[in-house]
Amino acid sequence: MSEAVVDLQPSVLWKHFEAISAIPRSSKNEAAVARYVTEVATRYGCTINRDKAGNLLIRCPATPGLESSPSICLQGHLDMVCEKNSGTLHDFMKDPIRLRRQGNLVKAEETTLGADNGIAVAAMLALLEDGSLPHGPLEMLLTVDEETGLTGARLLDSSLIQSRMLLNLDSEEEGAIYIGCSGGRDTIGHWKPLWENLGDKHHSATLTIRGLKGGHSGLDIDRQRGNAIKILGRLLLPLHERGVRIAGLQGGSKSNAIPREAQAAMYIPEKRVNELQELVRTLGQIILGELSHVDPDLQVELQVGAVKKGKVLKRVQVRRILQVINALPHGVIKMSPDISGLVQTSTNVGVISSGRKLISLATSQRSAVSSELDAIANSVASLLDLGGADLEQNPGYPGWKPNLESRLLELAGHTYERLYGKRPEIRAIHAGLECGIIGEKIGDIDMISFGPTIENAHSPDECLHIDTVDRFWNYLRELLRVLAAERVLH
Repeated sequence: MSEAVVDLQPSVLWKHFEAISAIPRSSKNEAAVARYVTEVATRYGCTINRDKAGNLLIRCPATPGLESSPSICLQGHLDMVCEKNSGTLHDFMKDPIRLRRQGNLVKAEETTLGADNGIAVAAMLALLEDGSLPHGPLEMLLTVDEETGLTGARLLDSSLIQSRMLLNLDSEEEGAIYIGCSGGRDTIGHWKPLWENLGDKHHSATLTIRGLKGGHSGLDIDRQRGNAIKILGRLLLPLHERGVRIAGLQGGSKSNAIPREAQAAMYIPEKRVNELQELVRTLGQIILGELSHVDPDLQVELQVGAVKKGKVLKRVQVRRILQVINALPHGVIKMSPDISGLVQTSTNVGVISSGRKLISLATSQRSAVSSELDAIANSVASLLDLGGADLEQNPGYPGWKPNLESRLLELAGHTYERLYGKRPEIRAIHAGLECGIIGEKIGDIDMISFGPTIENAHSPDECLHIDTVDRFWNYLRELLRVLAAERVLH
């Protein structure tokens, strides 16, 4: 084991987490990590089923004497969000995640860590290897392509699952039990680029936004962090009005991540270079002042190059796109009236990309209320339509309605209190958990979600709190023991 995890407890869990971290596992690239999981599960006497989508269903025999206990399903996902800092030489298709320890945190070198949801995979494999826990029949469901639209859960062959209690291990705050989640939908606008040759010679230039924290478009949406695409649009509109020509726009990488960086390739009139550099400096300082409490490392840079000609987008199209970017809402739309501090409805401006044949602007909407999800998605779609975009909207995924009368929740709460001397917090989450889709597919299934503390998921600042991993592990083991005994008695 590496220095990052060598003396951490439980060692069996950290051993598997390190092994998983060495295996590239971006969304839709889970074959290698699935092979690793299959090899370990087979070694410990489990049977493995795989549906057409690629989801794994592992069945682990009960401890002798507990065979009559109905099965419990543990659930997580195999893939991870792949984000890296600008200038970082890391290929997520072949390079391992490089782990490092910083005090009570495990992080990665300049990339996402993948604790979301590698910690669940590692915990399941650790349970198989440990062997000391008395338990009833266990199912372990590991889905694919969760991070780019919950695809594995959508296509899950639910007939594989026999359990009617499910423990989702994809929450990110130890000491909290989650019993509900939001639904979500992506709304995307596409434009066919209208190119023309630049008539007069201009200075080539690049406007770059960087240094933002970004984060998860659900979990972090209420933290008022800067959105690099919104900032870029705010700067470009006055530049466009002063004669700047746009040749390309890039920003963000995932619709479900708040964009940390964005960039525009431009041409600036020769006589206005100094004026426009000063305008960018002034606006950059204003925006930094607005965000200094949450994003103090924001950088706005305008780099001016040689005088030359080139192809640019027509001004009328650029104006429409910039107006759309500026008009699109971003952030919290409504807070929950029922659960204090819970975001009920939000929207994220996530990705802009331009190429020779297509310009795309991707957004993501979330809500715990289906009618509000429809409303905000339609609002965003209307703005894109007014801006001349061709619309694309996926069907989205359902939310998970809380069940405060759940027997599983009751046992989980008592177990945590007995272990740690306090009641766990009961929460819902403003993010898409696979529980919503799985619950809709299976119907009569009792579910909760919990996990260790992970901060800044979906960004290179992602970190896993070491002390909470041991607490999570002990709680998982004890809850499975309690559920096995409960099942026998009842």
